[in-house]
Amino acid sequence: MKIIIRHTQDSIDPSAAYSDEQFPEVRESLEREYRNALEKEFPGVEIDFEDSSDTYSIVVSDLGDDDPTDAANDVQRICETVFETGNFWI
Repeated sequence: MKIIIRHTQDSIDPSAAYSDEQFPEVRESLEREYRNALEKEFPGVEIDFEDSSDTYSIVVSDLGDDDPTDAANDVQRICETVFETGNFWI
């Protein structure tokens, strides 16, 4: 399974709570939290992060026989939970 997560500074920190200088640390922390949670649920998953404001922020591919809608929903749920817990904020 391959997951691409597309996000930007505006989508992660829309209220601009962090300066441009601080933001890379926030992004790295968030991506680390995403990676840990997704690898726990999907061992062996390949995860890429892209700086993109693309409307479709999560792309799931290379599923084999798995239902793409179910997999995408699971990935979305995991990412939302990680974001809601807020453990990535510095």
